[in-house]
Amino acid sequence: MRNLVTFSAIIEIIAITVWVGGMAALAFIAAPAIFQSLSSREQAGKTFGLILKRFHPVIYGCGAAVLIAGLMRWAGSFNHHLYASEITRYAIAVLMLGLALYSGLVVSRKLDQLRAQLSVRAPGGVDRTPKDDPRRVEFNHLHRLSTTLMAFNLLLGFAMAVMFALED
Repeated sequence: MRNLVTFSAIIEIIAITVWVGGMAALAFIAAPAIFQSLSSREQAGKTFGLILKRFHPVIYGCGAAVLIAGLMRWAGSFNHHLYASEITRYAIAVLMLGLALYSGLVVSRKLDQLRAQLSVRAPGGVDRTPKDDPRRVEFNHLHRLSTTLMAFNLLLGFAMAVMFALED
């Protein structure tokens, strides 16, 4: 049983590292570099959107791995008892996974659809569409929502990693 708990801890720390580290790398390194180096915000947005689309399955897999590790930890513990800090950590993982699923499956798809509509209407896409156009207003709202969800998820991920590190 001790081996199962140890193995679950290894799985969990790897998943947390990839999940949170990946989000941090995207937010603090990739996004600024892409928006700084490409000639148009439209192209930078498309590029970063593609990267996010490819990273979402990684997030889903890491979230599942953290939760499976939690089940393994619970099954491998002597009295099938999880500490309050562990339960809190897994609740955070469920919340993060839910937010990521919403962001990736709902918000990102709507952004892609709006970007496509705006590109057909105005060559140059979103940036060439009048700011009061309802589709651009909705696009800007969804973009802010996507950014907020990622930032909140990143903060939750840091909290989850700290909780794991401080666990006895």
